[in-house]
Amino acid sequence: MSAQDQAAGLRKWADLQRQQRQATAEDNALTDDTVAQVMPAAVEEHSTVVPQRPLMVIGLPNSGEQQVAKVKGRLAQWSVLGRRWAGDPDDWDIHIVNVNADNLAQLKHRYSRWALWINSDAEAFGPMYRALRHLRENGGPQQLLALHEPHLPRRGLLENLQEAAARYLEIELLLLAR
Repeated sequence: MSAQDQAAGLRKWADLQRQQRQATAEDNALTDDTVAQVMPAAVEEHSTVVPQRPLMVIGLPNSGEQQVAKVKGRLAQWSVLGRRWAGDPDDWDIHIVNVNADNLAQLKHRYSRWALWINSDAEAFGPMYRALRHLRENGGPQQLLALHEPHLPRRGLLENLQEAAARYLEIELLLLAR
């Protein structure tokens, strides 16, 4: 191997390391304060009786205990990672909302905390984008927390969905990384 090839390889490796550090720094820049902007009053002092905080979730196929458990499980993972805003998953009153509901505008005015459950399958972008578009066209919220399985990388589906939501629908989709 020539010295030039070796140097080029080292530069490529160093660039990759720098990009990974930068991505990690950006992920860590999302603080509890950032989440509190999207989910107002989510960070509260704990007292003996904590009122449940409603969280409206779109993107799940149907409502039911299994879907609510999935969302609470994800909130529990954030809590374990030290995200104060997530608190105790049992403090949340999870509502699975059908994106085709006629009363999205009314729900938007009544509830301030919204999330989009993002599936991790290969065909997820289309249905998730359509759900966001329908939300926008029917007076739904313009800020949502992205909820997804922890193994789903930021690059690809999540970033593409976030960018498309911002660019074409004027919806802010808040992505959090581990």
